[in-house]
Amino acid sequence: MEKPDIQTSELNDIRQEIDSIDEQIVELLCARFAASEKVRLAKTSVLLTGGMPYRPGREAVILRRLVEVAAGRVPLAVIERVWRTVISASVLAQADVRIVTIAEVMSDLRYRQATDLFASLVPIEKAGSLKAALGALTEGEQVLVVVPMKLDWRGVLEQTPDGKPARVVAVLPAGSDKPGRSLAVLGHAPSEPTGEDETLLVTTGKLPRDFVPKPIWHLKLADDVYLTSIPGYLEMSEQPLVSLRGNSGLGLKIAGRYPSAMEVNKE
Repeated sequence: MEKPDIQTSELNDIRQEIDSIDEQIVELLCARFAASEKVRLAKTSVLLTGGMPYRPGREAVILRRLVEVAAGRVPLAVIERVWRTVISASVLAQADVRIVTIAEVMSDLRYRQATDLFASLVPIEKAGSLKAALGALTEGEQVLVVVPMKLDWRGVLEQTPDGKPARVVAVLPAGSDKPGRSLAVLGHAPSEPTGEDETLLVTTGKLPRDFVPKPIWHLKLADDVYLTSIPGYLEMSEQPLVSLRGNSGLGLKIAGRYPSAMEVNKE
């Protein structure tokens, strides 16, 4: 006499539980997008004038909070991919944001993976050259440009559509903790402190060796031109930057302030 297939019965019960959970997730996503629509309506006047709905600080705070809530029960990669998709859908519902990059990013596997994760649902366009990609920033505020940090993109710091120069609004590690392997996200997105931030400086020459706080990384961008990332969300009028303003030889500029990455996959 055959024994009843208890394992199959238990699996069916578990699958029904999963189906119920999936339906609850969809209902919660519906509620989430309904709330996002309220945000869009509240920001209508800003968006009609070409404002950028992407807020890197707000996105970082959301992801960090959800990672803390998960407490290791859900892989970080899953949380990041799911919520970047949800957030990018909300951004696109507010405006026709687009991302412009170059052939090097599209052809390099790690660059492409980092860009695809960051962009999620946002359209990615390939420009014919670095100059053409950077030039897209003059077309309006609803454009983000993703380029290798190691390239010389400094010119955008002087471009001022509507009086607003572009800045580095996010940094994508691209599978390495080496700054030369990271990607700079350039644009006119609003910058706001999150509690875990970095300020990116561009200088002609290196910072003093005894500079405090200790820089996170240095990168030589061109002859005698350096990028330096330092911890914190800093203003030029604040220490320690104000003490460097008297050194005219440094040509100190803030290239951007952005949330620190949650995780860097080291080589």
